[in-house]
Amino acid sequence: MTNVVIIVATLAPFLFNTLYYNIVLNQYGRIIENVYSANSLSSGLKGEIYTTMWNIVTGKTEFADDTQYELISRIKGSLDLLEGNANSEDNSYLIMVARNTVETMEGYVAKIGDNIAAERPVSENEGILAEISSVSDLLYDVIQKFVAAEMVLAHEQNAALKRSMELMTLVQTVLFASILLFLMRNYRQLNRSINDPIYRLKTMASRIAQGDLGIRVEKPEISELDELTDSLNTMAEKLIELIEQNVQKQRNLQKAEMRALQAQIAPHFMYNTLGTILSLAEEGQTEDVVTTTLALSSFFRLSLNKGRDWVTVAEEKSHVESYLAIQKMRYGAILDYRIEFAEEILCESMLKLLLQPLVENAIYHGIKKKRRRGFISLTGTREGAFMVFTVRDDGRGMSDEELGKLRENLNHYDVSNPLSGFGLYNVFKRIQLYYETDRGLTVESALDRGCTVTIRLPLSGLKGA
Repeated sequence: MTNVVIIVATLAPFLFNTLYYNIVLNQYGRIIENVYSANSLSSGLKGEIYTTMWNIVTGKTEFADDTQYELISRIKGSLDLLEGNANSEDNSYLIMVARNTVETMEGYVAKIGDNIAAERPVSENEGILAEISSVSDLLYDVIQKFVAAEMVLAHEQNAALKRSMELMTLVQTVLFASILLFLMRNYRQLNRSINDPIYRLKTMASRIAQGDLGIRVEKPEISELDELTDSLNTMAEKLIELIEQNVQKQRNLQKAEMRALQAQIAPHFMYNTLGTILSLAEEGQTEDVVTTTLALSSFFRLSLNKGRDWVTVAEEKSHVESYLAIQKMRYGAILDYRIEFAEEILCESMLKLLLQPLVENAIYHGIKKKRRRGFISLTGTREGAFMVFTVRDDGRGMSDEELGKLRENLNHYDVSNPLSGFGLYNVFKRIQLYYETDRGLTVESALDRGCTVTIRLPLSGLKGA
C-alpha cells in the first residue's frame, strides 16, 4: 500500500502538469498564428486594393480580368481563417465587421464595373475609388484592432500560466509534506529490524522537501522496501525534469512574445523608408535613391539573418550603420552620428537587434524632441570578460521622475500595449532571457542634457556570467 500511494502521488502531478501545459501552449500557439495571419493580411492591404482598382479605372487593367474579385476572394479567405480561429466573441465580432466592410467594398467595385460597361465619365469612377480607399482604411483599422485584442489574450494566457505554476508548486509542496508524514507514521509501526532503511528514506524525503533533488538512496537489504526506494529516487528525477521543463517553457513563451511584438514594428519603419525613397525619386535624386535602397536592403537582410538569433558584432554594427544611413537621408542636417567599435570585439558573437532599437530611441525620443541639430554616439569596447556598448545622444533627456518611470517600466512592462516604449523593453527583456542577467542594460539621463544607454554582454562562451 505504501508503494502504491507514493507512485500515484508522484505520477499524478507529472501527468496533470504535462496535459495542462500542452493545452495552454496549443492555445497560445493559436493566438500567435492569428496575430501572424492578421498582420500578413493587413501589411499590404490598403496599397494593393487601391493599386488594383486604380489600374482598372485608368484602363491599365480590364475589369473583365477579374483581378479585383480575385483580391476580394483572397481577403475573404483570410477572414474565414481568422474567424475560425477567433479566441473570443469580441474578435468574432471584429471579423464580422471586417466581412461587412469587404462586402461594401465589393459593392463599390461592382458599381465601377457598371460605370465602365455604361461608358460613364472616368470622374465618376474616381469618386467611387476614393470611397474604396476609405473602406480599405476602415478594413485595415479593424484588422489592427483584431491583432491588438489577440495580444491582450496572449498576455492574459501568460498571466494564467504563471498563476498555475505557483499553484502547482504549492500542491507539490503539500504533497511532499504528506508523503513525509505518511512515512513517519509507518515508521512507528514497522519492526525494529527495518529502522535503518526507513530512516534513510525519511532523510531523503526531508532533503527533497528542502530542495535537494540530487539525493539518491541505495536499495535496502529488505526486499519489501525496494519499490519504495525506487519510487522516491524516480520522484526526485522527475521533479528535476519538471522544473527544468517549466522554466524552459516559460522562457520560450516570453521569447515568442518578444518576436511577435517586434514583428509589428518593422512594417512601420519600411513604410517610412519607402516614403523617403519615393520623395527622393520624385526630386530626381537618383544616387540618394540607390544609396537608401541599398541601406534598406542591408538593414532587412541583417534583421532576418536566416532566422538565426546570433550575429557577430561586425554584423550588428553594419545593421546599425544601414539604419543610420537611412535616417540620415530622412533628417538630413538635423542628424549627425559617430560609430566607434574596438577591432578586438568585431568577431565576437552577440544577440542580434540589440543596438538598433537603442539608436532609434535616441532619434525619436531625444533628437526629434530637441527640435534642433542633434548628435548620436555609438561605441563598443571590451572591459575584462564583457563587451560594453554605449548609445549617447544630446537630445532633450529626461527628468528624474521620467527616468524613474522608465526604469520601472522595464521591470513591469504592459505587453498589451506594445507601442508604449517597446523598443527599450525588448532589448532589456531579450538580454534577460538569453544572457540570464538583470543587469545587462542601464539608462542614465538628465533633462536637457541628453541620454546614455549602456549594455554589458559577456564575451563568447561566457553567456550568463
